[in-house]
Amino acid sequence: MAVTTKPTPPHMRRELRIWEGIGLSVAGASPALAMAFSGPGVAGLVGRAAALSFLFAAVTCIFIGYAFMMLARKYNSAGSVYGFVGASIGPRSGFFSGWAMMLMYFVFTPGSAAASGYFVATLFNDLGWIHNPSFIWFAIPISVIVWLTASGLARHSTRTLLSIESVTVVLILILMVFILVRVGTGHGLNHGTLTLNIFSPPSGVNLHALVLGAVFGFLAFTGFEAAGALGEETVNPGRAIPRAIGVSILAVAIFYVACIAVQTLGFGANKAGSAEFAASSGPLFQLSSAYLSSAVRDLILVGAAFSAFGAAVSEAMAGSRLMYALSRDGRPSLPLARLSMPSGTPRRAVEVIIGINVVLLLIFQFAGVSGFTIWQYLGTLGTLSILVGYAMVCIAASRAAINGSLQINKWKAIVPILAAIAVGYTLYNQIVPAPAYPYNLFPYITLAWLVVGAAVVIFAPHLAKRMGDGLTRTLGIPELGGPRQHHHDAVADAGLSGLAEDTPPAG
Repeated sequence: MAVTTKPTPPHMRRELRIWEGIGLSVAGASPALAMAFSGPGVAGLVGRAAALSFLFAAVTCIFIGYAFMMLARKYNSAGSVYGFVGASIGPRSGFFSGWAMMLMYFVFTPGSAAASGYFVATLFNDLGWIHNPSFIWFAIPISVIVWLTASGLARHSTRTLLSIESVTVVLILILMVFILVRVGTGHGLNHGTLTLNIFSPPSGVNLHALVLGAVFGFLAFTGFEAAGALGEETVNPGRAIPRAIGVSILAVAIFYVACIAVQTLGFGANKAGSAEFAASSGPLFQLSSAYLSSAVRDLILVGAAFSAFGAAVSEAMAGSRLMYALSRDGRPSLPLARLSMPSGTPRRAVEVIIGINVVLLLIFQFAGVSGFTIWQYLGTLGTLSILVGYAMVCIAASRAAINGSLQINKWKAIVPILAAIAVGYTLYNQIVPAPAYPYNLFPYITLAWLVVGAAVVIFAPHLAKRMGDGLTRTLGIPELGGPRQHHHDAVADAGLSGLAEDTPPAG
């Protein structure tokens, strides 16, 4: 009698190193894109103290990054936040966290593609090639290239992303040096001078305004955790992934605070300069024209377009791996739970993200919304959802540190606890008092998305059971289904007591 066995499902290619992880995280944060757009919104709220709001966001994100590093040393899953939270608290919490993060990937990808299209359209208009073209004519082809890149070998994609961001950051650093020299010699805009008062709030600016301004900072930082999605594709992930996240968040934090500070000085650290900064639709481009030349401005435009493209690729790659992990553990029969060979990437999941990306871009185009505004809208919406995911990771890291799962000193739990408090306070300030229309709608959209995720958790208990089984397999723990005491011993040995508590008994 012939014996048939189920074919072993293909695994992701474990071939990446720390540099590929850094490439994905840096591209996710997209320094050039963030610095091209984020400053004016903060300056409009806090004036010359924009760098102070970014400093608050930077410290908070460094604490959040530490929480990711704590968990990434022990747990490695393509689901990143889903795997970290699921392993530390339980599969229901893991699914909810992953669900919150998926909204961010769904909206950040088109937001970044729209920004890239906006930059290219601006460049073509400035060069006189096409008069005032719409961003959509470039955003759609860019989305196709994002699809092809994110569906290819991760090693090639991540290295390309790191190269793109490195060149663009060098261009911005050169501009920053020229601005400091010109301002220091008395040739700054609006009679600006070199001063440290950019780190002290002007009269009339309170803590609420500073924290509200930090939301733009969080929007700039989001994506630094993308390396966590490469946990099943990286050689020695317990070392490489935490280091990739740590290096990325520290480098990006220093660059962001310094760049916003220099932009503030470039416009002038006074009332007139702050007003011009707040009214600018592209501060980096405006400053490059004022302090250098239009040619440098065009080069930075090209760099920003590539940076936005890199952000879209990073988000599509990280989001597709999260979607793949959720599908593999929850519904392994779904096409989204399959890998494409020989690349070993979840191509179907990439296609879903790109499809949603194109639909949203076309909807905004028909509504007459510009590429710049699309990035603002979708970026704000995505930031709200990712802050929920960040808060869950911080809670998971503190819990795992306190209960001994991570085998580290319990006092280290204070760092993610402080980060969770800062994230919660930021979310509160974003909601109360309600921001102006249409930004006042975004918290309700986020809440509706989270309610759907919570409903799945509550009314689909068998899904949690399957995800619990999937997490134990992914993390190298024997599959559920044996003697219950053996299961509890295995879970306890692996530091997954929360998983046992959160998983309903079989049958």
